[in-house]
Amino acid sequence: LSQTVFLLCLTQKSASDYNNFDREFLSEKPKLSYSDKNLIESMDQSAFDGFSFINPKFEQILNK
Repeated sequence: LSQTVFLLCLTQKSASDYNNFDREFLSEKPKLSYSDKNLIESMDQSAFDGFSFINPKFEQILNK
């Protein structure tokens, strides 16, 4: 029985190093996902109990 071991080595040189991402993926324009408020409200949200997060950058905008 033979097994092949594959080691994946990801290195990031800086916070803006995108070398490990596919160029085609990086060339796509970002777009916001549409969210149906009624659908989200109808779903069980208990998985998120006790969880909260506000992006610090967004929080700064709200406090202006």
